[in-house]
Amino acid sequence: MGFLSNLFPNLGKRQTKGKTGYTTTDGPHGLWFYVQCDKCGEKIAVRLRTTSEVQRREGPDADLGPGQYFVQKTIVGSQCYQRIEAMVDFDAKYNVVDAIIDHGKLITYKDFTEKDEL
Repeated sequence: MGFLSNLFPNLGKRQTKGKTGYTTTDGPHGLWFYVQCDKCGEKIAVRLRTTSEVQRREGPDADLGPGQYFVQKTIVGSQCYQRIEAMVDFDAKYNVVDAIIDHGKLITYKDFTEKDEL
């Protein structure tokens, strides 16, 4: 059994389930997630290419985070120039499992498309 557990280390582990609504897809390799700036309130859509920007957790790094995939991104909006640092973990279906956003917050697609009340 030791050989098989070394060959398939994630076979018996429980898979983390992500939260839906925080990402949308764009074609076969596009993925969007949405953040809001803490300083000015601007809502920003961030497009990722799943073939090059989103990285898989595997090998010795597999246990470093809750998601199967992750991305680390610096985001700057057009209203102010506050840098928003995002570390987002995704499950196998690219749903958000965990997110650490400095100087902003992760919002759902529904929140992104809603008009701001003034």
